[in-house]
Amino acid sequence: MKHSLKLLRQKKTFLIFCSCILAVVVLYALLPKPDLYNRYSFSSAVYDRQGRLLKLSLSLDDKYRLFVPLKDIPAEARQALLLYEDKHFYRHFGINPFSLFRALASMAGGGRRQGASTLTMQVARIIYQIDSTTVRGKIMQILRALQIELFYSKSQILEAYFNIAPYGGNIEGIGAAALIYFKTDVSHLNLPQITALTVIPQNPVKRSLLTDNGRMQNDIARSRLKNIWLHTYPHSQNDYLQLPLETTVFLPDYAPHFTRRILKNQTGSIRTTLNLEIQQQLEATLRRYVTEQRQKGVFNAAALLLDSRDMSVAAYIGSADFYNPEIFGQVDGITAKRSPGSALKPFIYAMALEKGLIHPLSMLKDVPRRYGFYAPENFDHSYYGLIDATRALTLSRNIPAVDLLLQIGETNFYNLLKSCGVNPARPADYYGLAMALGGVEVSMENLAVMYAMLANGGKFSPLRLTEQTPMIQQPLLSPEAAFLTRQMLTRKKISDISRPSFILQSTYHDTAWKTGTSYSYRDAWTAGIFGPYVLIVWLGNFDGTPNQAFIGQELAEPLFFRLSEQVPRTNKDAKQPEIPAELNLTKVKICKDTGDLANPFCTKQTETYFIPGITAVKTSNVARLIPVDTTSGLRACRHTPPTTVLKSYNFWPSDVIKAFQDAGINFKQPPAFKENCDAVEEFKQGFPPKISEPADGTKLLVRSGTSAKIALNATADADVKTIYWFINDHFVGKTKTGEVLETSPVYGAVQIKAVDDFGQFSTISLTIQPVD
Repeated sequence: MKHSLKLLRQKKTFLIFCSCILAVVVLYALLPKPDLYNRYSFSSAVYDRQGRLLKLSLSLDDKYRLFVPLKDIPAEARQALLLYEDKHFYRHFGINPFSLFRALASMAGGGRRQGASTLTMQVARIIYQIDSTTVRGKIMQILRALQIELFYSKSQILEAYFNIAPYGGNIEGIGAAALIYFKTDVSHLNLPQITALTVIPQNPVKRSLLTDNGRMQNDIARSRLKNIWLHTYPHSQNDYLQLPLETTVFLPDYAPHFTRRILKNQTGSIRTTLNLEIQQQLEATLRRYVTEQRQKGVFNAAALLLDSRDMSVAAYIGSADFYNPEIFGQVDGITAKRSPGSALKPFIYAMALEKGLIHPLSMLKDVPRRYGFYAPENFDHSYYGLIDATRALTLSRNIPAVDLLLQIGETNFYNLLKSCGVNPARPADYYGLAMALGGVEVSMENLAVMYAMLANGGKFSPLRLTEQTPMIQQPLLSPEAAFLTRQMLTRKKISDISRPSFILQSTYHDTAWKTGTSYSYRDAWTAGIFGPYVLIVWLGNFDGTPNQAFIGQELAEPLFFRLSEQVPRTNKDAKQPEIPAELNLTKVKICKDTGDLANPFCTKQTETYFIPGITAVKTSNVARLIPVDTTSGLRACRHTPPTTVLKSYNFWPSDVIKAFQDAGINFKQPPAFKENCDAVEEFKQGFPPKISEPADGTKLLVRSGTSAKIALNATADADVKTIYWFINDHFVGKTKTGEVLETSPVYGAVQIKAVDDFGQFSTISLTIQPVD
């Protein structure tokens, strides 16, 4: 009788309870739809191109919580969860009345507390942070669970559980747990790993895989789940349950500069273009090299490797040590702007090739020059006199580069830099001709995309950091100019500070590179292309501290080649690039000494490429046949065999002769005349004087005052002795060839004429303006 009364009271209590619940549910149904993730932020996972984890970030509340869609969670994980936590999940409406009645009856009778929470109730408890150990808390949990069921599907509720359930420590959600405990994406979890994760949320403190005791408690709970699984699925994947379970705590921080850059702009699971294997190999090589050079005061370096075929970043090393505050290691050297030294010169030559100003073997003057107040010098303070364009580029001669920049136009070069993503702080006229020698600051990323342009037929493309980023191309240089520039940069010998100069192995025959040294030895650079790859290397100090060891050829070039050796390449990649059939290129014979089309008197001839219809080539007039007296060896006025013979001599301009003499270069000069020749003009084949200072068509700024002077200089043929100078047809003085005339300026628009002693002349027009 007592038992019947007790049972009756329990039923009555339950009915009252259910009536109250129903009434409140109606009320809750009128409330707005609850947001399952309103109070949550999620981690982001950055992967390399093979899907290897580079970094898992913390959420805003310092949790490792990675959102994973339900479709990416294995079916076995869903099955195991329902077996262990809520077998009737798809048959109830948020609460399980039978389990709930059983739990309440046990509590009312003073028996053992029994679990009655459904998955929906657990989601409600986690989201609303409900203390379900009290009666009031349990009622609130039930109400919230019913409300969630009213607005969300079972799949959405299950997805929420998998993403917010606790998995020990500050790990929440199965996505983060799979990465941290098993180094794998949730979609690749095997059955033993799934069972280990399934039992954690029920007691995350005791069953966490972060500690030895937690792993032991996890094994006990997992064995119970394994038995349930075997009973429910006796013929399904049972062999997998016998696999050994290996756990760890995996929270990598690979390529820290790269991942932090990614996380500034993107969230979620991000598949990048980085190759972790190459990244780690290059990092180790770079750090060893910096350690080797430490006695020279070298403490920092950076490197960027990209694949020019799709512009994907393969390796990204922002500093030698991200965690070293003494070198400001967290500064990203890839994006920091620095002076590139001579590393931009190839693009001056490319523009000159495109405009037809030069071909690869054009002879350029390497002589002292002044450009108004600007008087650049070569790095070694020496001059070659004449040097072909390819050697001028690879030997990094400053004067030829500045001359070419003047010819292509500073504004045109400045605009090319801007089109390539360089954002100079000041207008073009602020930098002027100094841009040829590193006067405008660029980043490693800027250099990388510009050198990739040479590998991609003159087409510019931004870097691709993620697989989802499309490749966008914009033609900025002609494919012919890009190809020829790369060919000019390709050599077969390098100098390595750790060993003598050596011939490159066959795998490096395709390497095209350029070094750079910034003003005051603040930065050492090497940028280059090998196979499909572009590699940029920098050494220096982020605080700008100079060091005379920071020379591109001596310090950065050896590191460039050490790093390139670590990059795997196929035989196809190692071959020197062939000339694409569609390029408008033709080979022509030229006079090696002059770079002009070979005439019959040129004794040294070679071949080079030129761009038909673009490249301005002329027949050489330096090599000439002259009559020489057979007795005295002096030059005769006329050819009168057998007393004279015709011999070939090079008639070099006077400034080149002076440069040859200053450089100690011996060269064969035409002999002097045997006698005065009244009819010398009949066989005079040379060229008129060419005014080299000031420049034609420019505005010359001259400091005002009675002592103001302007400098007049001209190059002349080898047999010219005197040059006569005129300003606006008024004689102002004369000079010997190679001398500079300093004279008082005439302000305004003026015409300057130089006349040699053979009567040949040239004129220029410019504006002279006084300044205070």
